[in-house]
Amino acid sequence: MKNFYLNEIENLKKRFIHLYIILMCSILTLNIIVFQFFIYNPTIVLYLLGGLFILSYTYILVRGKYKSDQIIHGYMIIAPLYNFYIMLTFWSNSIGNVVSLFPLPLVAYVFFQKRETILYSIYLVLNILVCFLVYEYFDLQFPKYSRAEVVISDVFLFGFNLLVIILLLIYSNKINKLKVLIDIEDEKLMNTSGENTKVPVLQKTPETPMMNDEASEKLFQQLEDLMRNDEIFKKANLNISMLSTSLDVNYNYLSKIIRCKGYQNFSNYLNVYRINYVKKLIDESNLQKVTLMYIYTEAGFSNQATFNRVFKQIEGITPSEYIHKSDQIGKEN
Repeated sequence: MKNFYLNEIENLKKRFIHLYIILMCSILTLNIIVFQFFIYNPTIVLYLLGGLFILSYTYILVRGKYKSDQIIHGYMIIAPLYNFYIMLTFWSNSIGNVVSLFPLPLVAYVFFQKRETILYSIYLVLNILVCFLVYEYFDLQFPKYSRAEVVISDVFLFGFNLLVIILLLIYSNKINKLKVLIDIEDEKLMNTSGENTKVPVLQKTPETPMMNDEASEKLFQQLEDLMRNDEIFKKANLNISMLSTSLDVNYNYLSKIIRCKGYQNFSNYLNVYRINYVKKLIDESNLQKVTLMYIYTEAGFSNQATFNRVFKQIEGITPSEYIHKSDQIGKEN
């Protein structure tokens, strides 16, 4: 069932990409018509025609060969570069083409992790800054447009941005619902595993043998270093497969070591670190200035429903009860 949900998330991402490409091709086509028949500029027309051809043809080539995340990453890098010349051409007339790039950080926020969102935002700002410097310090001559001509182009761009944002909100909601279902499936699997365990976790059994040899201890220490020093638990999409690849060790072997250290499974091990980090942030932060959402996303939780459930499971109380209890202790001290 979990694989089914993951496939559905991938299908939703590809559907979003498909609709986005249709929107992008539409806005390029509309602008080609505008700059050919209403605001005559043959250079821009050729540039837009080239962009339309490259975008549509490339999409046809890559849509069945690459995963959605790879396609989005490629677009996030290329789109600002393509838009650079258009943005430079209209710099003295309108900020519409600058604003047209703003949905990209939102795309990164919906589909990727916080780190990628920050990096793409910096990349976008640098792109705009370079455009400004080129315009200011190089003697480049571009056509001047009347206010009425600029308004036509800006209306298309703002309408395009609005449609993209609406699409992002719709698909973000659908994807988050599936992620919640995945978390529920993981929870069921963890509970089933716990119910089927008739002996203590650390007891030596044929299924989960004790692993106290030096190699196992060394491997577990490497895992602990990744968690404590590198704080790898903050990655929302972290799973045992990623860690086993990072540590160059067999998936099942790493899983057995974790269980033999007293944890039900890897999810339990990961969530203990995340919840401890959440508690640390709650104790150290001013909650009047920092939101709970910032705290749990900083710890690696992708949504509040999962965070609330895991926190209650590990601590025995809800996050709000813990915050209240922490406030009471602070006042007493």
